[in-house]
Amino acid sequence: MNEKSLSKRNVILNAAIKVFAERGYHFCRTLDISDEAGVAYGSLYHYFKSKDDILLSIFRERWKYLLATMDRLEGEIDDPEKRLIAVFDYIFSSYESYPDMMKVLIMDVPRLKQFYTPENWKLYNRFFTGVAEIFREGQEKGIFSRQISPVTASFVFYGTVDTTIRQYVYNPEFNHDQYPLREIKKQIITLLKRGVMEKPNEPEKTAAKILKARQK
Repeated sequence: MNEKSLSKRNVILNAAIKVFAERGYHFCRTLDISDEAGVAYGSLYHYFKSKDDILLSIFRERWKYLLATMDRLEGEIDDPEKRLIAVFDYIFSSYESYPDMMKVLIMDVPRLKQFYTPENWKLYNRFFTGVAEIFREGQEKGIFSRQISPVTASFVFYGTVDTTIRQYVYNPEFNHDQYPLREIKKQIITLLKRGVMEKPNEPEKTAAKILKARQK
């Protein structure tokens, strides 16, 4: 695909993000997207098979940006705690810069049945694997508590991010002025750090040992 084709494809994707965010995925048509993009209706199908394909393309391409950022941060930041906070900052900065995109990723993509395929889930789960690896590295360096499974920590991390952004994009009664995102982000980081950081004289028990003890 040449540069001109890539450019038009991106124009269509960006138009789709705007239309989906404003009207909701299920309440708009591909014609609405082509009109917003300023391209001929028929040419849209040169790049995408359907409206579903457009939405899934938004997920795949934007999610790959996130994964690529995590890979870049791994090479730039040795400290697992600082790297985790950098990932956290990137996600929230993405919301502040591209709220429509984050709204589509969080609200529309999970509602699409076609999202739940092995290929998409493999891509989706790479995020959790990456975050879990940061926690595992932090445990090995004595930074994060060994009493918390890295997998569980990755779920808590993502759940916190997902729930917070949902409030900002979905809850009409949520007071953005009373609860500015930057301040909430600081509080969440403080809360997470207090929960996952290694405490002085903490017993050296891994999550696996705790689970084994409970099964006896």
